[in-house]
Amino acid sequence: MRNITVTIPDDCYTRARVWAAQRDTSVSAVVRYILETMPGVPRAVKAFPLANSHPLSAKPAPEPPPPAKQAIFSGVTVEPQPNPAESAS
Repeated sequence: MRNITVTIPDDCYTRARVWAAQRDTSVSAVVRYILETMPGVPRAVKAFPLANSHPLSAKPAPEPPPPAKQAIFSGVTVEPQPNPAESAS
């Protein structure tokens, strides 16, 4: 199993901890469930389309989603993060 680090605002973290505690589970378990089931969630698929439909496709990647896309849970937003590779050029 791999560990990941996710940066979120303090208030979002607090809401997630309370929500998970009310259900006798952990934030990690909730995030794991969301990530495992996300490909089947139509809203997630629509909000974050595949970059290329075929690995050898010559088409350029689509534009990134607009800032503050509404996430699966209401009240949670996903803010775009700067790409370190782009700032290095």
